[in-house]
Amino acid sequence: MLVLALELGLGVAGDGVTVDELLYIASGYRHLTAFDFRPNPSTPPLAKMLGAAGLLGMPVNVPEVAPGPGEWSWAFRFVQQDNDPGTLIRRARLVPCLLTALLVLLLWAWARDACGETAGLAAVALAVFHPSILAHGHLLATDLTGTLALAAASWAFWRWLRRPGSRWAIAVGLLLGLAVTARLTGWLAVPILGLLATLHAAALPKGDRRRFVRSAAGLAAAAIVAVPVVIWSIHGFRYAPWPGATVAQAPGPWLGWSGRAIRSLQAHRALPEAYLEGARYQLEHNLVGHPAYLLGRRSNTGWRSYYLVAFGVKNTLGFLAGLVLALVVLVRRRAFAPSSAATHWAIAAVLLFAAASLGRIQIGERYILPVYPYLILLMAAAAPSLMSRRGGRLAAGAVLAMHAVPSLLAAPGGYLSYFNVLAGGREGGHRVLVDSNLDWGQDLPRLAGWMRRRGVGRLQLGYHGSDDPRRFGIDCQDLPGLNLYQARPPRRPFTGTVAVSPNLLLGLFAVSGGDFYAELRKRPPDDRAGVFFIYRLPAPVPRTASGSPRDPSSSPARP
Repeated sequence: MLVLALELGLGVAGDGVTVDELLYIASGYRHLTAFDFRPNPSTPPLAKMLGAAGLLGMPVNVPEVAPGPGEWSWAFRFVQQDNDPGTLIRRARLVPCLLTALLVLLLWAWARDACGETAGLAAVALAVFHPSILAHGHLLATDLTGTLALAAASWAFWRWLRRPGSRWAIAVGLLLGLAVTARLTGWLAVPILGLLATLHAAALPKGDRRRFVRSAAGLAAAAIVAVPVVIWSIHGFRYAPWPGATVAQAPGPWLGWSGRAIRSLQAHRALPEAYLEGARYQLEHNLVGHPAYLLGRRSNTGWRSYYLVAFGVKNTLGFLAGLVLALVVLVRRRAFAPSSAATHWAIAAVLLFAAASLGRIQIGERYILPVYPYLILLMAAAAPSLMSRRGGRLAAGAVLAMHAVPSLLAAPGGYLSYFNVLAGGREGGHRVLVDSNLDWGQDLPRLAGWMRRRGVGRLQLGYHGSDDPRRFGIDCQDLPGLNLYQARPPRRPFTGTVAVSPNLLLGLFAVSGGDFYAELRKRPPDDRAGVFFIYRLPAPVPRTASGSPRDPSSSPARP
């Protein structure tokens, strides 16, 4: 746990603000302090509000709220202009770090309770050195919070299965409510837990099955009451996002039965308007898709293999080898009985992974982050068998070394851009994946450090992100990009030292009406600064009106 604290602390200090964090910090503060849900209704509020709790007790200047298309500019002003951004970002990341520690402790307690002390310690070791947990564990985003809430609801359900009763039934309902207000994918817990309950009932004798069905009905009733209560309470028991304001749009007919369900809930005011608007937005977003990149290809609707590839290159080789070894051990032990903990974890992992792979929003491995707790628990379940034999202990030691050492070595460069050797490491990851797998706008501090070490005083910058290079002392002219600060474009592109975000260089997002960086993509970079590609280019030779090169000595120098 001390190692975990150091790793998360390095992440807080070393990473600039990521794309989503800017909006989450600003909107989360408004959610928490004013129950104003106009900004960023497309995302459930819980994770944002928890992160904003770190800002309580400090003076915060809140600009006038600008919901809708202006919310990003409003958030940039809130974080980068009207307050001290460094202090704001560090304070907002405090609660996510604590939640990450809580997730590790939950995995320890669950593995120990189900499989013994050795399994508990194995779960801690695997989680503490997992690059993706470390990458997102210190950021104010919905990914880690949603992962924790989903795992906690699943754990409470497992406890209820062992001893059905009202206490654990209420706990399941409340934790499920937290899961769906942290991230809408928390609703996937409903079919997962339903399938697990069905398998458990099928394995019981007939008399016990009847009693279990009655208990399951009580659990369902508790969840039906508790989940809406949690959602309403987090929204301040107010339907409107703000008195006299509205954010909702009517779902289009193309959403089918899900759109009709949302319209019905809106008509009856069954859930807060902002929450229903978030559900509508996410369903339509998933239907339309999002620009994605895989192995040099681009698509708006993604690939079924996207998360399988991401899983293969974003995990350490030790984790991959350990998972295969654990599955072999568990199968040989016949550990996958209908009511066993291993079956619970395997079903949850498979269904969550399948749901992500079937979706059209493929913008980062973080979408399968909820899968990892269950895989860690499965691997931990095999630890007692491995540690009982000398050969097994050697294998477990090799797996842990292959997992921990690459993770520790990745810390200075940041865990968000970690790739294993199958992808060519951090330097080769862009050939496989970009977006939040590699470049989420977080590496301006590393670019600034590179400039100091190389003695580069000024450069041209193509940046994709919501941070501001000026706060790190980066003197730059701005090439076309996707940013929020006031750009200062150069007179002519690509002269001197040029730094470009991978997302822009590889054409994931179009800028300036086309593929602006195609010329640079034809040549290898001269250096890398964090994730940025660095090019050293000569200034173009001036030409006369006839088009021939002009002798610089034939006319006075111009400033």
